[in-house]
Amino acid sequence: MPLILTPDERARVKYHLGYGLVNSAASLQFGLSRPIQTLFLVEQAMTNLIDEAIPKVRQIIGILEEVECRLVSAQTRLAAESLGEIRMREKEPDLLEDEYFRWGGRLADLLMVPFYAYSNRYRGRGPSRGGNVPVSG
Repeated sequence: MPLILTPDERARVKYHLGYGLVNSAASLQFGLSRPIQTLFLVEQAMTNLIDEAIPKVRQIIGILEEVECRLVSAQTRLAAESLGEIRMREKEPDLLEDEYFRWGGRLADLLMVPFYAYSNRYRGRGPSRGGNVPVSG
């Protein structure tokens, strides 16, 4: 029996690539283009994954969710600079964002798809990320 991503896993992939978890009804919303064509590429890629890639996609989703949890927990340490002799790493949130970007890129590479161009998470990061995507039509 072939392996497939569950609907929940597909939603998590889209979320971690910067795509919204809403129905794509219109091509424009509030003056910004909606990710209809690039979202189609993501959906197609998830449908066409070979069985051997499914465990790797699941692993990367888990890593991204772990980094995101660490980023959330880092908020509680932003007020303190040291705890006794332990000094907090002041750039922890930025370093975690860099790590999130690294693993998001690995997920995008595995699926051979772009990040969502207007995602705040990926905007302005990386030379080929978040730009225009040629779509034949």
